[in-house]
Formats: sequence, structure tokens, C-alpha cells
Amino acid sequence: MKAHELLSSPEAWCQECPAQDAHGNNVHALHPNAVRWCALAAIQKTYPPSAWEAAMDSLLRALSVSEKGIAQLTRCDKECCLMEWNDDRQYSFEDIREILIQADL
Repeated sequence: MKAHELLSSPEAWCQECPAQDAHGNNVHALHPNAVRWCALAAIQKTYPPSAWEAAMDSLLRALSVSEKGIAQLTRCDKECCLMEWNDDRQYSFEDIREILIQADL
């Protein structure tokens, strides 16, 4: 399964937290009761930890971040950038999912 498949509908996506359970409580990406995920948490849920950074790099490329820019970012920086992008209210679920599809994640 890919991240865009996990985020198959607006009901599977969240903002302002990594993931949520069915009651809207904030939980971590791999929590067994999670039913909604942000874009970063969807990557963490669908890929093994060893592939997370490469997946984040692919997503940053799809967001038009240069290779030089990506190389200057720490893993933590990448996570923060992707969380900020996911949480930006100017982007809809459809926007987020389309970029995940473009990145083949």
C-alpha cells in the first residue's frame, strides 16, 4: 500500500496532528486505533522506517524543492516542512493526495 492509497478519502486525512482515532483524539502515526493521518504520518504508516527519508525526499521533489535544498535539510527539517505543508489551510485533501500520487508514494 502507498501513502496516497491510505489517504483514499478526506475522512482518512487530518491536519494539525500526525494521526487521529475514530473519536478525533490525536495519536501517533502507528497507533493501532488511528483512522486518519497527515501526509507525513501516511508515509510512516505505509513504509518501513528505513524508507521514510527517501520517501520524504521524493515528496519534497514533487513540491519543487531543489536537490540542493533537500541536501541541506536534516531529517527533522524534512519532517517539519512536510507537516507545515500538510497543515497549511490553503491546501485541500485533493491537493495533498495529488502531490502524493505525483511522488508515487
